[in-house]
Amino acid sequence: MQKLYRWLLLALVSLGVSAGWAPAQAATLLDRNLNKASFSLTPEANAPPEFGRCIKTTGGAYKDTGCTETAGVTEKSYEWYAAFGSSHPLEKVGFTNVLKEATTASLETVGKTTVTCKGESSTGEYTGNKKIGKVVITFSSCNAFGVSCNSEGAADGTIVTDTLEGALGVEELAAEPVNYKIGQSLYPVGHTGPFAKFSCGGLSVVITGAIISPVAPNSMKLTTQIKTKAAKGKQRPENFVGGPSEVLMTQIGEGSPEQAGETLTTVQTNEEKVEINSVV
Repeated sequence: MQKLYRWLLLALVSLGVSAGWAPAQAATLLDRNLNKASFSLTPEANAPPEFGRCIKTTGGAYKDTGCTETAGVTEKSYEWYAAFGSSHPLEKVGFTNVLKEATTASLETVGKTTVTCKGESSTGEYTGNKKIGKVVITFSSCNAFGVSCNSEGAADGTIVTDTLEGALGVEELAAEPVNYKIGQSLYPVGHTGPFAKFSCGGLSVVITGAIISPVAPNSMKLTTQIKTKAAKGKQRPENFVGGPSEVLMTQIGEGSPEQAGETLTTVQTNEEKVEINSVV
């Protein structure tokens, strides 16, 4: 947000100088507009990003393979088709994830309690132009407090989440939409119920809330790497631009819930090439 503010201020000052304004006048005008209810830097609900495909076609509106640059008269080669509701929707909507080789997954609370897992796999589906659903994540070889952890009915060391869903959003704005940082959230269906429940040596652990993972936009991919980041129990990012906080909360035994952050790198494989477009 600060980057965009500076960019807007620079542009307004440049225009103001030619009109005889002082730089301070330009800054005051920008602040007044930013505070108006009618002015918003938050992307609209029906605005990008969205899932879909950029397909090479005669007479397309775009000149690049990511469908981010409008083509000139002689350059039209590609067209954007949303994942659902377009004339060329996704034919295969499934995807899988596995933990990147030679890495681990960890959940750390702000109180420095850590759950570590050596394996992870998940399945899910694209369910809308901005939505994913039917996501179930299985963590393996998990331990905390020096003992193994498992969900009820799961094998020793295995944690299985509840069914999750999620949505795309803008993590950070930029001067141009093609440079927006995009994230993908995950949360229990309907934002109700636990994210996951398990026990470690008889001590119960309940995780609630949501998580946002940065994702790479503007490129058609069959496989992509998703790097979920946290530090000292704080997720990065913790919310979408203009949106509410979306963080994980962890309750251990009878203790009070505390914020937690998850760190892991997964490799996602789609059933067909899919793009997250931040421009269309």
